[in-house]
Amino acid sequence: MFDFNKQLNAIMNNQQTLNTLFGNLQNFATPGYKASGTSFQEMVNQSMGSGAGSSIQTTNVQFGEGKIMPTGGTGANGTPMDLAIQGNGFFSLSDGKSMHFTRGGRFHFKDGKLSDPTSGMKVMGYALDENGAPTGKLSEISLSMDPNTRLYGGKYTGFRFDSGGKLYGESRFSDPLTGQSMVSVTPLYQVGVSSFANPSGLRRTGTTTFAASENSGKPVVGVSGQGALGQVVAGALEMSNIDMGQQVSQILMARQNYEANFSAFKAMDRMTDQAIGLIK
Repeated sequence: MFDFNKQLNAIMNNQQTLNTLFGNLQNFATPGYKASGTSFQEMVNQSMGSGAGSSIQTTNVQFGEGKIMPTGGTGANGTPMDLAIQGNGFFSLSDGKSMHFTRGGRFHFKDGKLSDPTSGMKVMGYALDENGAPTGKLSEISLSMDPNTRLYGGKYTGFRFDSGGKLYGESRFSDPLTGQSMVSVTPLYQVGVSSFANPSGLRRTGTTTFAASENSGKPVVGVSGQGALGQVVAGALEMSNIDMGQQVSQILMARQNYEANFSAFKAMDRMTDQAIGLIK
């Protein structure tokens, strides 16, 4: 007797693979996006119609780093807001209930909070003392603007990041003796960087966000360049790690598998009808 369930499962797995690969292509230009995919062996299994009762795990994330590109990306008052991590680590985000992690660094201030526009989550960091040393615990980076004075934090005319992920508030004033315009900078926050014993074990929670799991281990949180953590780069973004040629070739293979399995299913259906007709 024909195994319809086995063939249907292969067709569904083929479709799931195609959806994943097309999703990768759609996010080719998304900063910090990490490709999802299935292994070559899984695609071969699909072409053979194997794997009845199983499901291909398309949440397999390829954590190879994308290219770091200078962007000149700016936020309020033309200040650099784009950040990237050169090396190991993730930016730490909060959804208000739990922590998430991303390699995407196109941040902006919204409602007084440094936010990740892709996920809507808040960027987390450490408050700094006057010498620029981290104090306290990891928390959301807050810098609200007074609507009347247009000053951030009540006294800053602008803000900027340096390479290292430190956020500085800028105050402009005139020298009382020379009348020359001066700028005073005050360290405010430093973005948090988190690493994992097994990044491949992270669970995808959004387009560019991930959460810790038993497989990834708990996050080790610090700041740029601390221990084995990578270096934060200001005015730059990590591009996606999508290999366009590889994605297209895998799509062609998955499509061939889909068509072959669908043709086999239709042939089985016809032969079943013929067998029933002979019995009658």
